[in-house]
Order: sequence, then structure tokens, then C-alpha cells
Amino acid sequence: MNSSKPRLWIISELFPPDESSTSYILGEIAKIMLPKYDVNVICGPIVYDKNKSLSDSKLPDEIKIYRIKGLNLDKNTIFGKIISFILITYRLHKMAKSKISRNDKVLMVTNPATLIVAISRLKRDVGFSLDILVHDVFPENAHAGGIMFPSAFYHKLKKIFDKAYSRADRLIVLGRDMEEVLREKTLRYSPNIKISIIENWADIENITPEPFPTGPIKLQYAGNIGRVQGLPKVIHHLPDNIEFHIYGTGALENKLKKIDAKNVFFHGAYRRSEQSDILGQCDIALVTLSDGMYGLGVPSKTYNILASGRPVLFLGPENSEIYRLVKEKGIGYSNWPQKWDREELKEMGAKARKVAEEEYSEDIILQKFVQLI
Repeated sequence: MNSSKPRLWIISELFPPDESSTSYILGEIAKIMLPKYDVNVICGPIVYDKNKSLSDSKLPDEIKIYRIKGLNLDKNTIFGKIISFILITYRLHKMAKSKISRNDKVLMVTNPATLIVAISRLKRDVGFSLDILVHDVFPENAHAGGIMFPSAFYHKLKKIFDKAYSRADRLIVLGRDMEEVLREKTLRYSPNIKISIIENWADIENITPEPFPTGPIKLQYAGNIGRVQGLPKVIHHLPDNIEFHIYGTGALENKLKKIDAKNVFFHGAYRRSEQSDILGQCDIALVTLSDGMYGLGVPSKTYNILASGRPVLFLGPENSEIYRLVKEKGIGYSNWPQKWDREELKEMGAKARKVAEEEYSEDIILQKFVQLI
């Protein structure tokens, strides 16, 4: 350990070489913090690509990584997800308890959600500084996603998590709607808590605009095919002259494939390195958020869509962060358009790329973390 620098601990179930968006974001934050901190990471195993080895990670050797033992559970089932959350939380908390000291600084992400309670209580006992990077707001997001807790249990659970969020020294949120929700969530226990907005970034270096395709206008969805994306409604609403191309896998994939729609195409899983090529094959990219998810999450995929020079079709709550972004910048539609015009899509796509470069580049966003933490 370099004794001349304070020690920063990053705690996340997901970390490189895992290729999820959370993993990538935390990996880049770890690298940018090296000049300022002695950076240490407590994380889970490689989750989504078990064929990768730790040597595939391009992280500097100065970052010390402590990985807990993995689990062999199906997270697409409710039971598997709950048991996985509990065991992962226990193991991450146990590792954190054995490593983190009073004078350390901790940055954790809200995955798994149960870890928020465990680490906030550890902060109370040990006294370290805690920043929480809020990607999801629990239990509200689970409720909005269709997990119907008994009313009394839900209110008790919410109280527990409200207290846990409130114990942080700072909450870092992804958008204005999320700031509103977290301010209300913590008001009772910590009315003066610091809440800062740092948006996700666009990968403008590796994702570049490609020429628009020819033929029918192509709408694209790329990401997790889960319960909260509302993709069945999208398919049923799709005009006959628009092709809908779906990239990714998830719990609802088989259900979607059973819908009788000749203009819907499934392409399966993809790697982060393929994003630029995939986004370049569409005219407009879909971002969805279920109605109950206002302020509970900001789809990170939006910013790489902007980097690709493609407009966004956002289907989700009015005045949520991406809704505002699309409306304020003129870079897509915040509802189904009355007409689909490729020239208009090209104009909005050019605006989207400019916004990505000037406001949401990786360098701009990462410097916000350096200045804040």
C-alpha cells in the first residue's frame, strides 16, 4: 500500500472483466482514482462470461482486487435471485468487515441491494466515509418491477432501506428524477444529506457513427430482455412497415419469441466490443422504462446510443431523466412518432452525437467523480 495516499475501497458484486455496464463503470472509476487514492476493490466473481479469465482485465496492477467465491444459481427466477442476493451480500460484507478501517473511504454501488443495509451498518460501527453510487432504488424498484410484497412487509422493508441510504455521507445519483426520489426517501432520517448528480457517460472513442441503413426503417433494442422493459407492448404497438431488431437475452426472451410478429427479429447475446457495429445497423434505438420506475433508475444504454449518432425512442415516465434529455436536446422521440422519416432521424442522430461529445464523454463524467470523491 502507498502510505502517502488515502485508501479507497470500491465495493460491487460486478467488476471487470465482467462486461455488464455496472462492471465497466466501476472499473473506469477505479482507474481514474489511482492518482488520488490507494484503490482497493471488493467484488464478486466473473458472472456473465465464465470463459474469461482474470488476465483478460486491462486494469492496472496497482488496483488490488479481492474477489469472493461465486454462486451457481439461476438469477432469472425469483427464488434464485433472493438466495443469491443474501449469499453475495453476506460474503461481500464479511470481506469488507475484515479489510476496511476507520480512516478509509468507501464507494459502493447499489448491487446487490441488500448490501446497502449491511455496509451502512458497518459504517456505523467502524466509522469510515461512505459514498453510495445509486443505480437502483430498493425496494421501490422491485415493487415497480412486479414483485408484490405484502403491504406491511413492504413498508417495514422501505423503512430499513430508507435508514440505510440515509447513513451515507453522500448519495451519487444518475439524474434529476432520481435526486427527487432520494431526497424524499432520506428526508425523515437525514434531511441535509449530500446528493450529487453524475450521469452515465457515452463511449465516444469506441462507439462512432456509421452510415444509416437502407430499406425499411429499423428500430432496435439492445440489452437485458427482462420484466420491466415493457417489450411485449412495444411489439404489439409496432407499425407493420417498421422492423424491430432485438439484441440480448433475458427472462422474457422466450415469451417474446412466441408473439406472432413477422417484423420482429432476435439476434441473441452480444459483447461490449460489438456495440458500435450493432448500433450502426439501426435508424433509431429504443430505451424503455416502466411507468412505476420514475426516479428509480436511468437506463445507461442511452448515452452510448447518443455516441453512435442515433436518435432515441424513449417510452417511459414523463419528466424522468431520459424523457427530459430527449425533449431538451431534440435527439429523438419521447413517445411513438406519428411518422417515421429517415432524414429527420439522421438530423436528430447528428445532434445526439454532438451532445455525447460535449456533455457526456467519459473524460467529462469521470472528472466529476475525481472532483467529488
